[in-house]
Amino acid sequence: MSDAALARIAEGIAPRRSGDDADSPRYRRIIDALVHAIERGTLKAGDRLPPETRMATLFSVSLGTVQKALAHLADSGFLERTRRRGTFVAGRRAEDVFVFRFKNPETGEVLVPFTRVLSVVEAEPDGAWRRFLDARRSVRVERLVWVEGDSPAFSQFHIAYEHGRHLLDEPVEALHGVSFHRILGRKFSLPTLRTTHRLQCRKLSPAACRHLLVPEGTFGTVWDVVGFSYHQATTYQSVQIPAGHRPIELDVAGPGLSGQGSGARLPPEEGGSAEN
Repeated sequence: MSDAALARIAEGIAPRRSGDDADSPRYRRIIDALVHAIERGTLKAGDRLPPETRMATLFSVSLGTVQKALAHLADSGFLERTRRRGTFVAGRRAEDVFVFRFKNPETGEVLVPFTRVLSVVEAEPDGAWRRFLDARRSVRVERLVWVEGDSPAFSQFHIAYEHGRHLLDEPVEALHGVSFHRILGRKFSLPTLRTTHRLQCRKLSPAACRHLLVPEGTFGTVWDVVGFSYHQATTYQSVQIPAGHRPIELDVAGPGLSGQGSGARLPPEEGGSAEN
């Protein structure tokens, strides 16, 4: 893409007033600006971004800031980076799954969250995952999921042991921002083709309360998501969300399909459950 086109994108990250995203880190604003450009079609699949040094100049930031933003977007599946060819806007594939996204309630813009892995362990054999996965053993990945400046949600992500045992040997730091759906698609030819969702209001688990820094027994939204590849359930994720969280974008049309769900959220204070 041209420098002029990227410069226009860069103009959008400078705060107009001291109160407008003034506290948001520059790399986070670069991420949001590029995601918005991809979502609205300004950046299209296959577009090549300028060299990192040139982008640093256009965005008036350090090279490290640009590299941090691009690394997050590559981990999230928006960009593809190769040593010799450069950085390109990725084409959406079936395994590039965003089960949920956060939305800015004022502008409606989609905000891709950060993820930070807390632990990777073999799950208990009698856990809730047994109701959803056709597997004798599973690997559980516990993560925090958040948008910059917001309180996080707590996620427990399960995949069959045969698909996730290699994760047990990975340093936790190497798994921050990684898409486990993409691993299933690329490594095991099990792309996530559809998801089912069940939301209910109940007490958050002791582990969630501990990591979310809320009192044990706190109520919130518990969101169970099952991912399917063809006729096989391949992932089970339980996301625990404290009260007062921002709206969430549900991709109810299915991974890799056009269209997004409405910015759906079941506030804990409303109670009840929903399933599709």
